[in-house]
Amino acid sequence: MYTAHLLVVCHGLWGQTSHIAYICRSASEHVKALESAVGSTSARSSSRSFESTSSTQQSDEVKLVVLPAKLNEWTNTYDGIDICAERVVREIDQECERIAQDGGQVKRFSIVGYSLGGLVARYVLGLLESRLPSFFDDVRPVNFTAFASPWIGIPQYESVWSNVFRFLGARLLSRSGAQLYLTDRYLPSSLVEGNQQDATKRKSSSLRFFKTTEKAEPLLSVMADPRYSFYKALSKFERCDLYANTVNDRTVPYPTGAMETHDPFSLARAKAQKVAQARDDDDDAQIDIRDGGLEIELENDAAIIVSYRPIDAPVQPPVESKPKRRFRFRLPLLLRPTTYPFSRPVSLILIVFIPITLPATVLFLLGRFVLASGQSRRRILSERKEMGGGREGMLARVGVGLAEVAESVRADNPEYAAGLREDLSGRLSERSNGHTGKAVASASAAYESDNDDQTGFPATLKSLRSYDGVGTPPFVRSMSPPTTASSAQERVPTDPILTAGQLDMLKHLNALPQLKKHLVFLPESRNSHGAIIARDLRFAQHKPGMKIIDLWAKNFVL
Repeated sequence: MYTAHLLVVCHGLWGQTSHIAYICRSASEHVKALESAVGSTSARSSSRSFESTSSTQQSDEVKLVVLPAKLNEWTNTYDGIDICAERVVREIDQECERIAQDGGQVKRFSIVGYSLGGLVARYVLGLLESRLPSFFDDVRPVNFTAFASPWIGIPQYESVWSNVFRFLGARLLSRSGAQLYLTDRYLPSSLVEGNQQDATKRKSSSLRFFKTTEKAEPLLSVMADPRYSFYKALSKFERCDLYANTVNDRTVPYPTGAMETHDPFSLARAKAQKVAQARDDDDDAQIDIRDGGLEIELENDAAIIVSYRPIDAPVQPPVESKPKRRFRFRLPLLLRPTTYPFSRPVSLILIVFIPITLPATVLFLLGRFVLASGQSRRRILSERKEMGGGREGMLARVGVGLAEVAESVRADNPEYAAGLREDLSGRLSERSNGHTGKAVASASAAYESDNDDQTGFPATLKSLRSYDGVGTPPFVRSMSPPTTASSAQERVPTDPILTAGQLDMLKHLNALPQLKKHLVFLPESRNSHGAIIARDLRFAQHKPGMKIIDLWAKNFVL
């Protein structure tokens, strides 16, 4: 019998296991290096998972088993964070059974999520925590890591393109798009803990001919709420690390990736661009962020920020003293060879065919999005039918749903509350899957016994003040009052427009006691979203991410 440390790795939207291959490989090789250092003798790998052993004696042998989640590849990621997480849990159960048949037992657990996979990973924790007994009663939660993950969804900015992408993304990306842009209706108000008034009206409202749309909380708000299993499970991990891009991430901008309200890096780059234009620099020249008044110090062996501080930006000459600028023809962005991550000859060929390929590509992508969204809706219906219990069943599997309503109205209407609990039990008894059945059944029991969180948020709940560029960045969480930098009076144009719900998410998530932030600076990458995890090593711009992942693996707690 050996002890297994299961490491689950989740890819992002439109992802596949090759995107997270370097994460899996680096973790496995790091443990193998430890083996060599301490004289361990066994290491093996398979197509399903990567295994490495670290031990000095046979009695305390620990094997790292790396499981890259496979069931959510490509457009399967459209189906919603919750549906994707259910699939990952199935893979976890299968891997636990395989390890048991191999003579081992999972005693330690870690999970890594990249981009959308970070949100899927957090939902996975809610599913595992809500089991009866909890998965973490016998398994030690060790490392949680999110790379370039939109913790509070995709924020809105003061630009036309931001509104366009927000409108299209929430509709063309099926259920995942709605959840990312916070337009979904995950938890109706009547099912939220403590909403007695809404819960008591729930039964009588069905008798009305004209119904008003009930308010509902988006999924990401529920996942950041300390009252629910997602947050409770995340709080149990010994390490909680997030890696966020500070510049050039066109998918997950800094405020949502780093859980901050203010973006000093975008502000500094905007100032630096104005300085570069005043100097008449070449359009393709790299922006020096120091020209924007921000100096950055990096780790010696990785593009991770150690500290950053404001400096005096270059003084621009007065308008009357500026030399007369010579005329320079500037190519549009799409017509510049440096825009594309290919060699110059290939980029020039692409540019020549843009008048033909651009309209065709736009039509193809729109058609593909519409087709994929339709396929996603059919898969969602099939998954829900297979899981059983309907909407309430899915909520109950993560510890919310009918049990909350039953508890909130128990004092005023005990018969109605008893009926809800009986209805929930009836739904659960129909489930044939042992693990999933236990997870759903635990929703009612867990709520009955967990009364300490029903009255509100913990009294010690504090927030990390958004860093304003002065002093050392708060990589180790600081227990300071919440910031209001997102208000219209204080927000700068480069900052996002955050809703009240997103500010609440930031307050709760930044209060995680073990949270540590790692800010990544990749100014050479056209789009640092893939580079942060070395997603595709065929591109030179992704290779700096190898050192970031290697540093993460070096600090991985086995």
